[in-house]
Amino acid sequence: MEYYGYVGKIARINLTEEKISFESLDLNMASKFIGASGFAIRFLIDEIDPTIDPFSPENKLIIMTGALTGTIIPGANKFAVAAKSPLTMGYGEAHAGGFWGVELKRAGYDGLIIEGRAEKPVYIYIKDNLIEIRNAVNLWGKSTSKTDEIIKDIHKDKGIRVFSIGIGGENLVRYACIVTEERIAGRTGMGAVMGSKNLKAIAVRGSGRIGIKNYDRVRMLIKRLYPTIMSYPPSQIRALYGTNGEMPIFYEYGDVPIKNFSLGKWDGIKKISGKAIIEKMLKRHRACFNCPVHCWKEVEVEIEGMGKIVTKSPEYETATSLGSNLLIDNPEAIVYMSYLCNEYGIDTISTGVTIAWAMEAFEKGALTEEDTGGIELRWGDYNTVIKLIEMIAYRKGFGNILAEGCRLASKLIDKGSEEYAMHVKGVEVPMHDPRAFKGLGLQYATSNRGADHLYGFFVRIEQGERMPDLKIYERVDRFKDEGKGWMVAVREDWDEIVDSMGLCKFVLIYPGHVAGFYSLVTGISKTVRDLLKDGERIFNLKRLFNIACGIGRKDDVLPKRFLKEAFSEGGAKGQVVNLNKMLREYYEYRDWDEDGKPSRRKIEELGIFDILSQRYRKLYL
Repeated sequence: MEYYGYVGKIARINLTEEKISFESLDLNMASKFIGASGFAIRFLIDEIDPTIDPFSPENKLIIMTGALTGTIIPGANKFAVAAKSPLTMGYGEAHAGGFWGVELKRAGYDGLIIEGRAEKPVYIYIKDNLIEIRNAVNLWGKSTSKTDEIIKDIHKDKGIRVFSIGIGGENLVRYACIVTEERIAGRTGMGAVMGSKNLKAIAVRGSGRIGIKNYDRVRMLIKRLYPTIMSYPPSQIRALYGTNGEMPIFYEYGDVPIKNFSLGKWDGIKKISGKAIIEKMLKRHRACFNCPVHCWKEVEVEIEGMGKIVTKSPEYETATSLGSNLLIDNPEAIVYMSYLCNEYGIDTISTGVTIAWAMEAFEKGALTEEDTGGIELRWGDYNTVIKLIEMIAYRKGFGNILAEGCRLASKLIDKGSEEYAMHVKGVEVPMHDPRAFKGLGLQYATSNRGADHLYGFFVRIEQGERMPDLKIYERVDRFKDEGKGWMVAVREDWDEIVDSMGLCKFVLIYPGHVAGFYSLVTGISKTVRDLLKDGERIFNLKRLFNIACGIGRKDDVLPKRFLKEAFSEGGAKGQVVNLNKMLREYYEYRDWDEDGKPSRRKIEELGIFDILSQRYRKLYL
């Protein structure tokens, strides 16, 4: 069979038995679940008992490329990593761009399913049809960049793409991430799942090609879209200063978290914005595969005792979580902390928000030096934060508590400290405050992988973007509750499609064009309406997995701070989130019951019931 867009093969790698097998991609399944994120939940719900311990060998690490990954479509470079999450104890998923997913597809694989647990540390080497499980004892304990360097030296090939965990993943930090050339699969602890399998890295080299059904028409459409992509104001800002270039804009909205989401204004913003960092430290602009925006920036900074280091400039989320949310306004310190997190392989958002929890709990007396091992926690003290990052990665002392994430850490400490833990479903809240964008609060509460700014990307709608393809025709008032329920649901469904295509959300391609690209590349005809139904199918399937894990209506909540505590100043002054009102509208639109479970009518309409195992069907019997 000839495949277009897809390459037609899944590799299954059992680390316990050191067994490798291959499966042909089912195009009927592919047309319903599209790729990447959709494929991941399809395999996960079929193959994983939702009651297992995430660190058990029975958990599976499912890595899937998108339907368009590796093609000539701008920004088509993403892949998804999924498993049962050790942070949420439910559905876990992370995404990364760069080049690794493209290389995997060129090697001839739409995805990998990693099973079991190796007896000793290993890495997987893939070169086209060759897949080997290799000894990685000498790599264990190495940073992500050192692992990348050593593997390339072993194979005498600088073109190999390496996807690895750091010390944080080895030590099962619950929010450990996976790193490929400074592009990060960051959220929900997928690096910890990889570490639990004694899997240090996956190195890939591919020489194949990815077929496109209607190549000339695709080229013509891309040529027409380039001016739209590059004239989009956020694209222009990112091209100059990276994602952190938007920090001053978000600050004016009252959206930038300050002091654990407790303040509406802070003068330090001007020191840590993308513009400030890039103008001071820029070494070069970089880009992921086939991306016209070039939001990836490299900076050079002098670090005492280390000399000059060249590293990725902090993304907006990183500069905020390790900067304004901790009241740190030293840009060199933020760059260094970002570097450390990436080397150790721990998620910068969760790291910053968990440390912010500890700082506020210490300030309010819920934490003492007896709890911290004699460490005094003070806002703005970057030297202590640098020390804590290392302690988290190695699970040393108080770092062992922080490595659990703010939800579990606050339960371990107790003494009222849960009030300062800013998370949804166990995932630390990203760097956008829902008091500035009310629909974003609903998005956080209902996201399948916990607090999530990208599944729905509703900030853009509440900034004033219209999306006629999704029936969002008018400018939306960011402070209003009415009408947010259906709009958030539609945006969530659409973003399931964007992720399943393998497209970067920072490269603007409107839904009608995405549908056109998919149809032209794969030869499988889809309209926006068709794709929205596919996205709804994927979203609801993830919801069912979470329900089977015990996650439901009781977890569709926000931290009390967003519901009760209004700012006295700033761009979101006087605002709180009226979540229940929006949630009722959302549930009604989704056809979920009052417990947040999709109705039998809905899952049959989406064609889900027929593919469910008895474990899930009994939810309806």
